[in-house]
Amino acid sequence: MSTGSRRAMERMTKEVELHIDKLAYAVALLDGAQRLDRSARGQDVSRIGIPFFLLIGFSIENGLKALLQFQGRQPRRDWHTSHDLADLLAKTDGLRKHLWPGAAESIEHLSRYHKEFWFRYPERAATADVYTAESTCMLVNHLLTEISRLIGYRA
Repeated sequence: MSTGSRRAMERMTKEVELHIDKLAYAVALLDGAQRLDRSARGQDVSRIGIPFFLLIGFSIENGLKALLQFQGRQPRRDWHTSHDLADLLAKTDGLRKHLWPGAAESIEHLSRYHKEFWFRYPERAATADVYTAESTCMLVNHLLTEISRLIGYRA
């Protein structure tokens, strides 16, 4: 194998590792949110809301960015540091059609809160119109499962 081919293969392998690492991070964030949900099952979401929705937002964000990296979306500057979940979802190639009915709209609904950092501040978090923790976990689990499937990752 030529030096150029070897470098190209190393670059491709590194890119694969980057989006798989980002997806693994998204799953770990979801796991943290699920643990919080289990600790307060059946109680008002306000008990766990701030840390729960911070974890959820970053889980969705990292999952979408993993797919964008896999799809080779350029320029990365447009989305690499973005917290706009609706925009990240819109930039993916074909993810929306693989999601449950209403799932994309639910992600778009959460986008404003994540993008505007509502869950960093208690006074703002208390006014957020959010879903139950259990249904939100189901949504994000579905999203990450579909992203994994599109990437071709099999655990």
